[in-house]
Amino acid sequence: MKLTIHRGTNQIGGCVTEIESGGYRIFIDFGEQLPGMENKELKPIDGLTYGDVSKSALFITHYHGDHIGKICDTIADIPIYVGKTALEIFNCLESRLSHIPNPNESEKHKRIVNRIKTINTFEQLQKIRIGKITVTPLFIDHSAFDAYMFIVEADNKRILHTGDFRGHGFRSKGLIPTLKSYAKNIDYIISEGSNIQRPNATIKTEQELQKDFELQFRKNKYNFVLVSTTNIDRIFALYHASKNAKRCFVCDNYQTKILKIVSQNHKQYTPFYDIDYDQTTNPIGRFFDLKRQRQNPFSFKGNLKPFLEKRGFCMLVRSTDAFKPLIDEYAKSDETKIFYSMWDGYLDNKKPAFNESLYKFFEPYKIEYKHTSGHADVETLKMVFEIIKPKYGIIPIHTEAPNKFKEIFHDQAIISLHDGDVFNCN
Repeated sequence: MKLTIHRGTNQIGGCVTEIESGGYRIFIDFGEQLPGMENKELKPIDGLTYGDVSKSALFITHYHGDHIGKICDTIADIPIYVGKTALEIFNCLESRLSHIPNPNESEKHKRIVNRIKTINTFEQLQKIRIGKITVTPLFIDHSAFDAYMFIVEADNKRILHTGDFRGHGFRSKGLIPTLKSYAKNIDYIISEGSNIQRPNATIKTEQELQKDFELQFRKNKYNFVLVSTTNIDRIFALYHASKNAKRCFVCDNYQTKILKIVSQNHKQYTPFYDIDYDQTTNPIGRFFDLKRQRQNPFSFKGNLKPFLEKRGFCMLVRSTDAFKPLIDEYAKSDETKIFYSMWDGYLDNKKPAFNESLYKFFEPYKIEYKHTSGHADVETLKMVFEIIKPKYGIIPIHTEAPNKFKEIFHDQAIISLHDGDVFNCN
C-alpha cells in the first residue's frame, strides 16, 4: 500500500489524499483552497484528473467547498462517493448558486449540479470495495452535517483518515464508541489538525452555545444571527433556543429547504431535527419561512410585522443587500441584538481569509460574537490518538503547523510528509 498526500500537508483546506494498492487507487477529498490562502498549484493526478480511472474512486468526507469543490476537474467516468444527506444538501446549495447573477460563477455551479447527478451515496459502516481496497465510512460530528471518517484497508494494513471532526458537537457523544468499536488495529492515522496552534479554539460546546443563545433571546426581543446556512446543527440549535425563549424563528426559503432535507432524513432518530413547520398549530416559537420575490429585499409585511413585533424573533441573515433594510430598521431599537456566529477570522484584516465585504456589511452595527469551532481541539485529538494507538504513526494533514504534532503528541510516532511525497505503508 502506498500513500500520497497531493496537497494538504501544510495547509488547511484543499487537501487531496491518494491510497494505492495493486494498481487500484482511492482518493479522499478534492476541494478548492480556502479564500486568502497562498495559491498552491495542484499538478495533474493520474487516475483522478487524467489517465485511466477504471481502477479509481473518489471519496468525499463532507460537503464543504475545500473538500468537494473541485469534483468537476476529475475525469467524468471516475466514481465519486459521498453521504446521502450530504449530497442532498450540497445539491441544494449548488442549485441555488447556479442562478446567481455572475455568469462565470453561475456556469461553474451549473457544471457542479450536473456532476452531482452522477455521484454515488453510501451509508455509515457500508463496506465499499475498489479492487483490493476496502473503504468503510464512519459517521462523525463536524460543522458540516453528514460528515465521515474513512477506514481504508489493503495489503493487511488499516488506515484511518479522520477528515474534519470534533468532540464538542451535538453528535460527538458517538465519536469514542464508534472508534472503539470499528477503528481497531489501525496502522496509520491521517489526521486533521486545523486547531493545532489554536489552544482556545474550543471554549464552548454546541450545547452550551445553544443555552447562551436562549438566554440572549429571552433578554432581547429582536435577534439577528449571521450563521453559515450549511452549519446545520447550529441552525437547529437556534431554532430550539428561539422556541424555548418563546420567540419566533425566521429564515428564508433556501434555508428552509436545507432544514427540511435534514429533518426528513433524521428526525426519526432524534427530536433535535424535528421542526414544526405548521404555523397554525404552534402558538409559540413559530417557524416563519420568508419567500423573496425576485431581487427585492426581505420585509415583514401585512399581519406578519405586528405578530413578530409582539412576540419577538430570531432571524437568520446573510451579508447581502436583501437583509439590510430589516436589520437597519430594527438596529435602532434597544431591544435588538445582532450576533455573528461564524469564524472570527473572516472579520480580522490581519488574517489571510479576511472577508472585506463581510466586514463592511457589519461595520455600521454593534455585533456580539457567539461561535464555537467545527474542528477538534488538541485535547480531543490527544484522546483519539490514545484510544486508537496506531501501530506505526500519525500523519498530519489539513494543518498549517504540522510540526506542532511532534511537539504536542511527543509520545506518538509522527510522520511528517510533504505534498507529493510517496509513502510506502510497509
